[in-house]
Amino acid sequence: MKLVEHELVDRYIYYLQRYIPYDKQKDARDDFLEILRDRLPEIYTEDDIKKELNKIGNPYEFATTYTEGSRFLLSGKNYEIFVAFLKMLSMSALIGIFLFIFNYFKRFVSANLFDLLKTIVISIFVLSLLPSWICEKIKTTKILKALTEEWDIENLYETKEFKIEKYEIALLVLNFSMYFMLQIYIITASINISIVTYTFIMILFFLNVLSANLKFSENTIVSKVMHFEYFVDIFTLISFIIMTNYFIPRVFIIKIIMLCSVINLILNSYNISKSKNILLSRKKRKKSKYKRKSKKTE
Repeated sequence: MKLVEHELVDRYIYYLQRYIPYDKQKDARDDFLEILRDRLPEIYTEDDIKKELNKIGNPYEFATTYTEGSRFLLSGKNYEIFVAFLKMLSMSALIGIFLFIFNYFKRFVSANLFDLLKTIVISIFVLSLLPSWICEKIKTTKILKALTEEWDIENLYETKEFKIEKYEIALLVLNFSMYFMLQIYIITASINISIVTYTFIMILFFLNVLSANLKFSENTIVSKVMHFEYFVDIFTLISFIIMTNYFIPRVFIIKIIMLCSVINLILNSYNISKSKNILLSRKKRKKSKYKRKSKKTE
């Protein structure tokens, strides 16, 4: 078995690369493997690997060499994710505007276009920055907690790296486009749709963006991120069912948003079903870690 294919080494590399910029992840991985190979004997055992990994230290500490200082309240990979979401949301807003013009041309031309576009631009910026800032705070908290704990390779849980597919990006763009379209629909509505309803829908939009942002930032589907994503999708469905009965017309835009939530629930369930072994292994490791802590306190 190649060194890079060893489960402990693979686990260490995952946590090493987790938050550093994408363009530096390969360098960090190669440097780490070179150091580990130099330290190991020609014929090594799993105990040798464990011993050397514990000597090298926490992967988050190793990763600090490859992480630049904060830019715009963000650092490392989270800044790159912020830029990516800024582009994605801008594209989604343009699609939403074009679709709205195609379906509601008279309403669009009769609206105050300057105020409308200003509102959209502010929404794009806030929805790009605020979720990325939250992800940055979560990252910082996790790293500080890991660095203050006693280091042991056994503290690193098994995980499954999140790989985004093209159809998942398309689903996100479709979902965000419909939210922007719904935002314009409410702003230009001739009927009375309360500010509370509008605010609540924008909160739903924010939660959907945050959910996607967290998945990119944490780079895994096997964590508390998946619970949050389930919550957001189910909460979105229930919220729109209630709102379309009492507060807002049941337009096709809302039906597409609900369809996106259903598809996302199915995709997440499928991905998690393929990771049952990892989930079981994580549970066992957490139990053993808790037992070790209990023995130390006795």
